[in-house]
Amino acid sequence: MGDLVAFGRDPLGFVVELQRVWGDVAHFRIAADDVWLVSHPDDIEQLLVRDAKVLHKDQIYDLLRPALGEGLVTAEDEHWRRHRKLLAPLFTKRHVEVWGDTMVRCAREVSAAWTPGVALDLQHEMMSLTQRIVLETLFGSDLAVDTASLGRAIDRIMEHFVHEAQGPLRLVPAWIPTPSRQRSTAAIAELDAAIYALIEARRRAGPGDDLVSRLLSARDEEGGLSDREVRDEAVTAFVAGHETTALALTWTFVLLGENPRVWAPLREEVTRVLGDRPGTANDLAALPYTTAVLKESMRLLPPVWGFGRQAQADLQVGSRVVPRGHNLVVCPWVVHRDPRFWPEPLWFQPERWLDAAFVAGLPRMAWFPFGGGPRVCIGNHFAMLEGVLALATLVQAGTLTTTGPRPAMMPSITLRPVGEVPARWEPC
Repeated sequence: MGDLVAFGRDPLGFVVELQRVWGDVAHFRIAADDVWLVSHPDDIEQLLVRDAKVLHKDQIYDLLRPALGEGLVTAEDEHWRRHRKLLAPLFTKRHVEVWGDTMVRCAREVSAAWTPGVALDLQHEMMSLTQRIVLETLFGSDLAVDTASLGRAIDRIMEHFVHEAQGPLRLVPAWIPTPSRQRSTAAIAELDAAIYALIEARRRAGPGDDLVSRLLSARDEEGGLSDREVRDEAVTAFVAGHETTALALTWTFVLLGENPRVWAPLREEVTRVLGDRPGTANDLAALPYTTAVLKESMRLLPPVWGFGRQAQADLQVGSRVVPRGHNLVVCPWVVHRDPRFWPEPLWFQPERWLDAAFVAGLPRMAWFPFGGGPRVCIGNHFAMLEGVLALATLVQAGTLTTTGPRPAMMPSITLRPVGEVPARWEPC
C-alpha cells in the first residue's frame, strides 16, 4: 500500500511534510505507483514547459475520462493538439471579454435574491452563481432546457473521485461495480442527457455568441467536431469553468471573514471605480486591489491544489532521475506556501501583489493556479475576468460575512470545503 493510508488520511499535510523532510524532488509510493513530488518553481517550469512533450497526464486523469471524455483536460498527443488549436481562439482575452456584462449581471441578480441577515451557504451560492454564468456563456440564455441536474451530477462525480483516487477503492479492481461506482455511472448518464439536450437545443435555436455555438462552427482542415467531441469539450468547460471559480470566490470570502481589515481598502477601490454602475471588462485595470485579493486567495487556498503527469521517458529533475512510467506531482498548495518565495506565507496579504519589485522577483512558477506551459488552463482569462468582476460586484452590493470557523477541506480534484459554509448578507 506504500503511503496510501497516510496520503488518504491527510493529502495536504502529507505533501507539505514530504517536501519539508525530503526536499524539492521527493519519492513516495501509492499502492503500486511510484510518485515524485516536485516542489521547486524552476523544476516545475522544466516539467510543464521544457519537458511538456515527454509528459502525459497521470493515471488519476483516467478516473475523469468516464465523465470528461477526451476533452482538453484529459486528451493527449494529436487529439489534444487539434482541439487546443481549434479552441484557443475562443478563449483569448479579447473573446472572453464580451462575456463580462453577463458575469456582472448574474452576480447582481444572485445577490439581489439574498435576504439580509438570513443564513446562507456560501459554497452553494458561489456554485450557483458560477454555474449560472457558465451556462449562459457556454450554452446561451435563450435555451428552454432544465439544467438543474448538472450541478448535482458533478457533485456525485467529485465525491466518487475522492474514493477512487485517495481511498480504499484505489485497491479495488475497476470492473467491480461498487455502490460508489454505480452512483457515479448514473451521474454521468444524467450529465450526458442534460449536455446533449443543450447541444441539440442550441443547434435548433441557431448560432449565438455562446461557446457551444463556437464549438459547433469550429473548422480546420479535418472539418468540424463531432457531437461527441462537442459534448466532451462542453462538459470539460462546464466542470472546470464553474467549479474552480466558485471555490476561489468561496475561499476569498472565508479569508475576508478571517481578515476584516482587508474589507476597507477593497470596498474603497470598488466604490471609487464603479460607484453605483455595473462593472465591465474594461474596469479590470482600475481594480488592482480587488485583483490582488483574488490572487492572494488563490495563492493561500488554491482551487486546484495539485496535479500530476506521467513520464514517457527518463527525466533528470534536479539531482534525481525519474524513470519512464513514474508519476510526477506538482502542488500549488506546497509551492504557494514556501517561505523561500513568500514572506510570512500563511498570512493573507493582498498588498504583496501591489509590490511591483516583489512580483517581478518571483520565480515564474512560484504562483501557478492555472498550471503552465502548453497545457496551461485554456480558460485562465475567463476565470480571472469572472472572479474579479464577480468579487467587485458582490462587494459593491453589500457585505458577505462568514459566520463560523474555517470549514474543513476536502482535497479531491479541487479544494472543496466539507459541508456548508455558513454566511450572512447585509446589503449596502
